[in-house]
Formats: sequence, structure tokens, C-alpha cells
Amino acid sequence: MTEDLPDLEGADYIGADKGALVLLEKGIQPVLSVGDFDSVTDEERERIISGSKEVITLKPIKDDSDSEHAVKEAVRRGYERIWLCGSLGGRADHALVNLRLAALYPGCLYLYDRQNLIYAVTEGTYDFVKQAHTYYSFFTFAKAVISLDGFFYPLHHQNLTPLDTYTVSNEVSEEKARLTVEDGTVLIMKCRDR
Repeated sequence: MTEDLPDLEGADYIGADKGALVLLEKGIQPVLSVGDFDSVTDEERERIISGSKEVITLKPIKDDSDSEHAVKEAVRRGYERIWLCGSLGGRADHALVNLRLAALYPGCLYLYDRQNLIYAVTEGTYDFVKQAHTYYSFFTFAKAVISLDGFFYPLHHQNLTPLDTYTVSNEVSEEKARLTVEDGTVLIMKCRDR
């Protein structure tokens, strides 16, 4: 596919605001385009409307972002695995909202760009092997209790708060590493340098 989109065979694509235009420029027809389309010109808006299978036009004054509305609509329509691309660069406020969205939809919403794969998990055990993503960071927007085994910096029954920063840039140190979430929801960030 492209560097900006994961290779997801048979996937449906939903464009959020200008993201719909980006899909069309890559030769991908969105099954749905959602947004107030305030980030595109009138001509680009018409291209989105004519090039999409379905369009939901939102009012500019609303209680959620275009991305959040697109995610909620995808969940409402029964999509169980959602990849949100183009969601980490650009404006910091939008990036933070998208990180929070990942935490609100654990096991469902994945934020992706060529350097990062970010998603949230709840209580359970999760295994990792060395791969293209060199660094693993673990954060929470509430409180959580985690253990890390097989990582360069192990943790055992560690309380994690939203303001903790010591769980950044860990690495798999053994053949297999394991995250155990004993309580709470944890945001996993798999990252690599360019």
C-alpha cells in the first residue's frame, strides 16, 4: 500500500474530514466520509462528496472531533478493529484526543503511522517479540497495575498513574517479552526511529 497506511487486505476505509481527500488522492474510495470539512476547499469538499460511497456532514460546532465522530460511527456500524491513520502528526491537541480515544476503545482502535503503532489493552497478559518497532512504552489515563517481564527494564506489580513517565522507551531483551495488566487500561506504544 503506502508508507502512511498499513497493508490491510479487504479493509473498508472511512475518511475523517481532510482524511477523505487523502484517501481519494491515493486512489482509495471511502465507504464513508465524515466531517465538517472545514479543512478543505469548496472544490475539495465536492470531490469528497462525489468520490465517497456515503458522506456524513457534521456541523462545525460540535462536542467531538471529526476523528472521534468517525470512530464512533465505525463502532456503531459494527467494525471491531479500527486503524486510525494520520492521527499522530500535526496538531498536538488532536494527537492527544486520538490517544485518549485509543484508551476509550481498548482492543478495537489502533493508531498508526510509519513510526508508531499505538493501542490500549485491559486486564490480561500480552506477549511481544523483537520486531521492527524497537521501543515499547506503556502509559495510562487512569490508574493501572502492570508487570513487565523479558524487557530491558522489568517491573513487577507496579502501580502506574497518568503522570508517570518512567515507562517510556523500553526494549524487548529476551526472545519473548510479556506485559501483564493486573488492573486498569494500559496504552501500548510500539515505536521506532525513522
